[in-house]
Amino acid sequence: MKAEETESSNVSGMVLGLLAIIWFIGVPLCLFQAIVSALTRDAELDRGVLNAWLAAAAVIFTVAPVLATGICVFTGRVVRAWIFGVVATACVLFVLAGLYKEARQAELRRPPPPLPSGYCAEYSGGDSDCPGG
Repeated sequence: MKAEETESSNVSGMVLGLLAIIWFIGVPLCLFQAIVSALTRDAELDRGVLNAWLAAAAVIFTVAPVLATGICVFTGRVVRAWIFGVVATACVLFVLAGLYKEARQAELRRPPPPLPSGYCAEYSGGDSDCPGG
């Protein structure tokens, strides 16, 4: 029983280390690629590439701590589970705040809805050509 526990502990420790490496290297690498694509490519084509790199960074930024928290909870590492849980919560809240901000900006940039057909505007100081007025 002891040999199985230490082997499981070693494997989960290596997975946690791998997740940390992915988190510390993957997120900056994706952000760097997004910056490079924003500076070197055509603006219209670049928007899709930029969004793809930013989405990849956001996924790595949130999923790695969540998985690490799950592994720590499953293997009984209580202190690490709390630490990774706080980090995961902060990362998820940070990404959700960014998505909310982007949605609000997109809503503000949206053009106003078109006027209904048959709309007639009356102006002060002149005759009314609108029906019924």
